[in-house]
Parts: sequence; structure tokens; C-alpha cells
Amino acid sequence: MFLLFLRYSCGKEFWSDRSPLTTGHMTEPLDHPSELPESEPGPTKHPESTWDLIAAHVEAFVEAWDQAEFPPLIVDFVPVQSVPCRRDIMIELVKVDLEYRHQTDGPHWLIEDYVAELPDLCHPDGLPLELLLEEFHVRRAAGITVSPSEYGERFPEHADAIGNLPGMGDSTEDSVTGDQLSEQLRPGDRVGDFYLMSNLGTGAFGSVYLARQESMQRLVALKVSSDRGTEAQTLAQLDHPNIVRVYDQSRIEDQNLRLLYMQFAPGGTLHAVVKMLSSGDRSSGELLLRAIQESVQKTGLLSSQNVSLKNGLEEKSWPEVVCAIGAELANALHYAHSHGILHRDVKPANVLLDIDGTARLADFNISFCATQDDVNPTAYFGGSLAYMSPEQLSACHPQRPTQPGDLDARSDVFSLGVLLWELLSGHRPFADEMLSGNWTETLDGMIELRQSPPSKCGAGKSGPVAKQLNQILQRCLCPSRDDRFATAAELASALTLCQQPRVARLLNRSERGWPKVAFQWPATAILIAAMLPNILAAIFNYFYNDRAIIRQFSDLGDAFFQVQLTINAIAFPAGFGFCLWYALPLVKALSTAGRTCPGEACRIARSRSLKLGHFIALLGISEWVIAGLAYPVSLHLLRDGGLAAEWHAHFFGSLVVCGMIAAAYPFFLLSTLSIQAFFPRLLKGDTIGPTDARALSELSDQMDSALYLAGGVPAAGILLLLFAGELSRGHNEVVLKILSATGAIGFAFALKLCRNAQADIEALLQSVRMVRDLDAHSRR
Repeated sequence: MFLLFLRYSCGKEFWSDRSPLTTGHMTEPLDHPSELPESEPGPTKHPESTWDLIAAHVEAFVEAWDQAEFPPLIVDFVPVQSVPCRRDIMIELVKVDLEYRHQTDGPHWLIEDYVAELPDLCHPDGLPLELLLEEFHVRRAAGITVSPSEYGERFPEHADAIGNLPGMGDSTEDSVTGDQLSEQLRPGDRVGDFYLMSNLGTGAFGSVYLARQESMQRLVALKVSSDRGTEAQTLAQLDHPNIVRVYDQSRIEDQNLRLLYMQFAPGGTLHAVVKMLSSGDRSSGELLLRAIQESVQKTGLLSSQNVSLKNGLEEKSWPEVVCAIGAELANALHYAHSHGILHRDVKPANVLLDIDGTARLADFNISFCATQDDVNPTAYFGGSLAYMSPEQLSACHPQRPTQPGDLDARSDVFSLGVLLWELLSGHRPFADEMLSGNWTETLDGMIELRQSPPSKCGAGKSGPVAKQLNQILQRCLCPSRDDRFATAAELASALTLCQQPRVARLLNRSERGWPKVAFQWPATAILIAAMLPNILAAIFNYFYNDRAIIRQFSDLGDAFFQVQLTINAIAFPAGFGFCLWYALPLVKALSTAGRTCPGEACRIARSRSLKLGHFIALLGISEWVIAGLAYPVSLHLLRDGGLAAEWHAHFFGSLVVCGMIAAAYPFFLLSTLSIQAFFPRLLKGDTIGPTDARALSELSDQMDSALYLAGGVPAAGILLLLFAGELSRGHNEVVLKILSATGAIGFAFALKLCRNAQADIEALLQSVRMVRDLDAHSRR
């Protein structure tokens, strides 16, 4: 069974925590156990009693090793045949025995010795590959030169699989583990130019200390590790505010040690924040503030009273805080990816926090840099399994064809999604800790669990930001990398947008209610919004002019009706056609939004969406002005003696009022459709670019002009009646009352749409400024 690939990486604490999985040669601090659903589908799970049984046997064996003068016999601790997890217990006992024997002066057993002692170890499916990898790393940690070829010769039946096991690359340099270094070097010691003040943490590749560099009189984070790997060369290429800065490195050749001194982040790690989630209040950023205060207090260098988070993070909701941290980390990953570097071990323990809450990505020890010579992905492969993407787990699998070199930026995007899910909800999205089986079975189970994204994150959390963040994380965790964010920059942009509650509400609202209906039937929605005010204006025009003008000329009744039909038969189809022509790219893009819509097509569609209201407003008022000229001219030609100039002016004025209605109200309706239904959907997988920002600003400015136009409708109508001297006539008193009432109601309606749209636009533009500031901050 694969519980933890190196039992010695965490000691007895593992059996009390039953914590997450890491690759065999990784000895990072264990993350807290996930809160798992009781009925999660997937691979076989161990009941609690089985965990306790395994723990009891291992604890007894460890105690025997610690107390006995001679090595205890492993067979004495193997349970009887009837115990269901007997083989799992044997595997864990062998791991413990391997470590202890290689730390003593007695005989060092090999796998063959254990097989001879425990024949059932190879049944029913052969020798567990995890034991080969365990022995490889235990022997190398003990200073023994080992190589994959040796294991291929010893176990030819596993030769192909051995080459794919993580950590069994071509390098055979001797190394020391972080645990060994932490025993050799203690606070108060001097190493080269550094005075060690406190131990900040121990991992697979070394120990990290808070140290004072004597020559520069500054505090640094000093990583002491074996003189191997290219972490310093990798980090030297990266100068980003959200990546831990490396000052320099030095070597102590006689001890085969490398000293890597880096920027010190006193706020601890996200791992400490995650641990506080189970007991802390997750309603606001106060939890982040308390976690940083505790870490700062532990350093003894600063008072917790000096901690102040940037941008008022402590006052923001917890989902907003998660978005802010995620945006910084995604931006850092994109910067690394743009330099040809994959991190491949994104997890809370590898994210450091500054005193102001700034997140900094650290531990590029197992990253792969494509720009360096003489390196290959396999040699740098590793990471914590619980945070790995399906393709990275597949690359760990000795029986699957995926290779480490097949990974790309989308694998880091998946890992960041797992991290943010855990930071939001307090537990990871996949029930990995419940898996049972050997190395390959466990990997198979983990890959199977990731074949569908989890359905919900952050139980008990509501609000637009939490809902939108949940959708973002679900996309990060898509099984197929083609369905995830294509780049970490896209993820950073989405998380930045999500930080604005109004924008998050906008993005969520576009997927329910009337915006969802409009999205599903965009052409119909556009035509209704554009044509309905024009139809109402046409009805008003007919009845008003029929009463005010035509009834005074008995011989014009039929002619007026024919002119009305002719002009409407031309104007409405023309308007209908122009409307569809302009909206066609938008309708096409909406029909494929989120699936196959090309980036350029979506950008054109967004531009058309934001400019649609203005286009239809100009089209509408233009047609009504033309009609205002066509009506009196046509009637003048059809009537013997023609029409007096005052009736030409009256006709023109009445149709201009209709044109004002046909311009203002379609503008507000279509702009509201765009902002609340179309534009958010077209943002999926893309960012608000400079062109979008300019179009949004222009639309906001046009709102004020359209509002004046809507407010001028009743005033223009009254002026028209005064000009025509019609107010004294009884039938027009009714017209005046209707015009005044509907004008006031219409203006109030337009005012509400205008203010809502402008607030939405300002929130979107604020998000653009936040993205721009984040990019500018990255380039400093």
C-alpha cells in the first residue's frame, strides 16, 4: 500500500495524522488531512479501523527498533493471514526496517533479503515497485552510490518500469536529506558567512534557516542542501515580486554543501494558513492577518502589532482574499512559464507570505527549465502527489506512456487550482487519502478521481465572489488540459476580475435569469430590444398625426394610410436587416462561447456587443428623420394643392420625437443586454484588453447623452404641441397627459438602466486597472 512513499520523511507523526501523499524522495512537511465526504465514489477506501491496525503494527516495530540492542525480526510483527491488510503492513514494515538498518553499522538488507524473509511480499501481483524506489533513496541518502541500471539488472522483470519511477534519474551524486542536515546544523551555528538564527523548515532537498549574513549585515532565508541540482540557476532567471528572490549562492566543497541565500518572508507559508482554516473564522481576511501575526511573532524579530495587510485584505471577504492570493501566484507562474520554467510542485508549503500579505512562490528545486543545457525533465521530476494534475500523475506512473517532458503550463494551473480550492474550503478537492493499494494502484486511483472536476467548493459560502471563484476553480481542475485556462495569465485575469464583487455578480448573473435566456436566444433578444421601442413609436406616430393633421384634410385619409404602410414596409425591414448584419458576429460568437470561439472572433464580438446600442440608436433616429421628410413630401405630392409649410414642419417634428424614443430606449435596452448577458459570456477564457476598455469607457460616456435624449422626449412633445397650437383642442389634452406620463415613466426606467450599467462598467474598468497594476508590479 502506498501511504507515504518514505515513512522516515515524517516519522511517527504520520501515523497520527494519516496525511497526504508525496512522492518517495520528497520529505516536505505533511499537509493537514482533508475533510472527505462519506460516500465519495472511486477506488477502494480503508476504514478507520484499518488505518489504526496499520499504525499499531508500525508503531510497535518502531518502538522495538528504538529499544532493542539488536535489530528486531520483522516476521514477528507481521499479522496472521486472516488480516485483510496484511500485505500493506508488510510493505510499511519493510520501509521502516530499510531506514533503520541503513542508519546503523549492522548489515544493510536489500529487497532480495526481505523477499526471502517474507515470501508473501510478492503476492498476489509481484514485487511492489514502491519498495524498489524506497530502497534506492534510502541507500543514496546513506551515501551509497546507486543507479537505475543496477536495479534494472537486479530486477529485469521491472526494467522498463524502473526507468519511469520518479527520482530514479541519471544522476548518481551522493546527497544528504533535509532531516540529516537539520540534525547536523542547529540555530547558533555558523556556516560560511552565515549565523543560523532559527530553523524555518526542513524538506527533502535541505533545510531552510533564518540567518544573518555577516558580510552584508542582513537577514536572509538560507537554504542548506547537497551541492546538486539547478535551483539557483532556475531562480536566477526570475525577477518577479511574487517569486522569492535569490541573492546568491556559495559552496562548502569539503562538506559537499550548497548555500542558497534568498529573500526572507517573515509571514510564514500558506500551509500555516490552511492549518488555521479548520478552527479559524473564514468570513474575512482577519484569518490571514492572524496567521501572519503568529508567524512574525515566532521569528522574534518583529511585533505582531507591526503587521498590516495591503489593500485592506483583512477587511475583505475570504473568497476575495483567496482571489487576490491566487491572482498573484498565477501571475508569478505565468512569468516563470514565459521563461521556459515549469514549477511542478505548487502547494501551500511552497508559498511564502510577506508581512503585508504578499504571496511569493518558492521552492523551484524540482522545476524544469527548458532553456538550460544538459538537463532533462525526468531528472527534475517530482512534486506532491495530492496537488498534481492527472497528466503529471500519469508521468509518475511506471506503466503509462506520459513522460515528464509532456507537461506544460496547464499542469501548474491545475496544481494552483487544487491549492486555491484547499485555501477556500479548508480541504483538497479529491479524496486521495482514502485510497488503498500499492504504488501503481494508488496512482491509478488518484488519476481516476481526477477524471471529473469536483462539483462544489467552499460549502457554506455564498455570494457572487464565492460562486464565480468556484467556477474558476472547476475550470482549473478539468481532467482535460485543453478545457483548462490555456495560460496562467488567463487565470490571473479571471481571478482579478473575480475580486470585484460587482463584477463577480455580473459574471454569475449572466448564467441565470433573463440574461441566460438572452444568451440562449441572442438574435431574438436583440431584435426585441431594438424593434419594440420603434414599434411603439410608430403606433404613437400614426394615431397622433391621424388626429392632429389628417382628420383636418378629409381627402388625405387613404393617402396617409398608404404612405404609412409604404414607409413602414421599407423602414422596418431595412432596420431589421441592418440590425442583424451588425449583430451577426456577436450572435455567432455567443453560439460557441466557452467552446470553440476563436480569440479574435470573441474580441470582435465583444466590440460589436458594446457598440450595438449606439449603432441601433443612430440607425433608428436616422430612419425616423428620413421618414420625417418623406411623410409630408409624399402627402404633398398626393394632395391637390399640396400641404402648407407648417404641416411639413409639424410632420417632421412629430417624427423627430418618435426618433428620440427610437434612439434612447433601444440604446439602454441593448447596452443592458450587452453588459449583463453578452459581454460577460464572451469574457470566458479571455481578458479585458485595451480595445475592450476603450469601448467600455465610450459606452459609459454615451450613457449620459442617451439619458438626456430620453429626458427630452416629453419636453419635445410639449414643444411640438405648443408650436402647432394644438393644446387648446380637447383631444390633444389626452395626448399631452399620455405623453407626459409615459415620458416620466420612461425617463425613470432609462435612469435606472443608465446608473446600473455605468456602475457595472466602472467595476469592469476597475478590474482592468487592477490587472494593469498587477502586470506593472510584475515588471518592476
